[in-house]
Amino acid sequence: MTRLTSFAARWRHIAPNLPIILIAAWTRFWRLDYHSVWFDEAVSLRWATSDISYIWQVTFRLVEEKHPPAYFIFLHLWRTVGGWLGLADSDAFLRASGSLLGVLTVWGVLKLGTVLGGRATGRVAALLVALSPLLTWYSQELRMFQPAATGIVWFAGALAVAWDEAQPRRRVLWWSLAVLAMTFALYAYLFSAFVLPAAGLTLLALALRDRRWPRFAEGALTLAVIGLLFAPLARNAWRVNAAESTPGVPFADFLPNLVRLLQIHTIWRVSWPGAWQTAALTFFGLLIVLGLLLPRRDADIGSRPLRLWLWLWLWLGVPLLIANLLLARSRSIFSEDRYLLFLAPFLLTAAAAGAVRLTRYLRPLGWTAAATAALVLAAALPPLWTPARARENWRAAAEYIVNDETHSPNLPGAVVAHVDYTHLPLEWYIRKSLSFDELPIFFPFGGTLTPADIDTQIAPPLNGLVDFGADTLWLTQSHLDGVDDQRLVEQWLTQHFPLITEQYPAGLKLSGYMLQSQYAELPALGPTAVYSAAELQPGLRLAACEITTPAVSARNDDMHPPSGWVHVRLWWVATAPLTTDYVATAQVIGAEGVWGDRLHRPTEALRFRPTSTWPPGAFMRDELDVNLNPVTPKGDYGVVVGVSGASGESGSAAVECGQVRVQ
Repeated sequence: MTRLTSFAARWRHIAPNLPIILIAAWTRFWRLDYHSVWFDEAVSLRWATSDISYIWQVTFRLVEEKHPPAYFIFLHLWRTVGGWLGLADSDAFLRASGSLLGVLTVWGVLKLGTVLGGRATGRVAALLVALSPLLTWYSQELRMFQPAATGIVWFAGALAVAWDEAQPRRRVLWWSLAVLAMTFALYAYLFSAFVLPAAGLTLLALALRDRRWPRFAEGALTLAVIGLLFAPLARNAWRVNAAESTPGVPFADFLPNLVRLLQIHTIWRVSWPGAWQTAALTFFGLLIVLGLLLPRRDADIGSRPLRLWLWLWLWLGVPLLIANLLLARSRSIFSEDRYLLFLAPFLLTAAAAGAVRLTRYLRPLGWTAAATAALVLAAALPPLWTPARARENWRAAAEYIVNDETHSPNLPGAVVAHVDYTHLPLEWYIRKSLSFDELPIFFPFGGTLTPADIDTQIAPPLNGLVDFGADTLWLTQSHLDGVDDQRLVEQWLTQHFPLITEQYPAGLKLSGYMLQSQYAELPALGPTAVYSAAELQPGLRLAACEITTPAVSARNDDMHPPSGWVHVRLWWVATAPLTTDYVATAQVIGAEGVWGDRLHRPTEALRFRPTSTWPPGAFMRDELDVNLNPVTPKGDYGVVVGVSGASGESGSAAVECGQVRVQ
């Protein structure tokens, strides 16, 4: 009976926490594979696929990689587990590691908030952290920022529990957890060190208040162990930072930075009207101020409670003070949203404390404020999983290339990745389907390109692809500012080869070029090819055509918003010398009429090599995109191809090239 009573009592305390943990899990595991891996994540994967000893040896020096090794080793171990399950290359499985740590962060905030401010504060704080757009986003990213925040939250929680723990053995366990959690955070992300002075000042303030000097000695020893473990890495970080950072001005833009941090850590990148955003930020700002300033009674959390305001002031104020002082050494401290992400749990805890403290004075107002804060954060979550939030959609680019290559294996292609860092994200997705022998990826350009480099650096590798035997070249471009500002590589290709298509996934541009356009014989085509042999103009025969995108969506917000494009490949042959220049026409036609018309490009195949220059009997390749109306109903539609004069005069004959399914 006693055990049942004890279990029932524990369940009453635990049960209200379960919905919060489930909400945290839902937000962090929702659509884990929606966004493609982008460059920073590919860097993490590069290290995670390396040997642990190599990861440690290289990243510990902070020269080749600016982030220390702990997260990369963690991801390596997680990927090893995934390998046992056949999921080592699964985006969703790899990101699940961060999602689990994100849920662990919510649990840590629940523990910390309860110890410091009571169950109500702990639960409201955990709920706000569970719904935080910033923390949710970075829980789903293969980077070290959220994992470091997890370590910091549990470090703070372990200190808080250890300070009040009466049993020595349990206290040793909590001090040990503090060492492990903080050491992981420091070796995952260097800015984690900003909280160490806050921890030291917190222990000192508690010792002065409670007169527990032996307990203070234990805490000081814990921090000393952490400091000793961190010292070698800190020395490397100081040397590298001194050599490479650009100095700024301490406390520059102090108030704008505070407002920006408030938005980052609450509603983040919403697209609401300005007045709504101002109202939301004002609301959260007031809650945080109330949480930091309003007096409170401590009777509900024990006879020797920890003062929540002390922790919040120190764990928010000290890192912000250090960050502003370090602007003198590096002006990039506040440049990225993620750099001070670890402050978000404490900032939202302050907002929770403000709402709970309002309940001490006017209960309905306090709980309304808490519910409103949760609803505002929840409303800011959906935009995370939209094309507008995509950083670099390498998956979409790779899928387009792979689809074309697999549809046309007899027209071998190659990829030139022209970016300012690496081709890793593109390779990550292409290699899931095609090997190097099936589709090679080249990265021939580095440094800054100028017009003087055209003949010596740009032309040779691109001409070499023709000798390599590629029929199609896929040029991917991203982040070229300061590298190829004039887009010289693209200009050279456009001058020398017909343009097949241009696609615009988020953060990059994909261009297809026809390296081979004339064939002595008609290559083997796919099973859906239509062999028409129709003579659409005197001496001009359409030998065959194929739709390389047999199923498309009417809307396409990933590659070229707002509409979907149908890609058509045509094979022409001149049966006699031609004196007139023609261009192809193509339309998607249904029972109601025309639902799509072709896009015209100045360097498409039939303009690049006009029909009047064709040798009779040669098969000439032509490719074009048909732009759909974004409201095209679902169904099957015919694709009708014809010709017109190059100057725009209409043609007369047309043939159906096959059907496309709009889905």
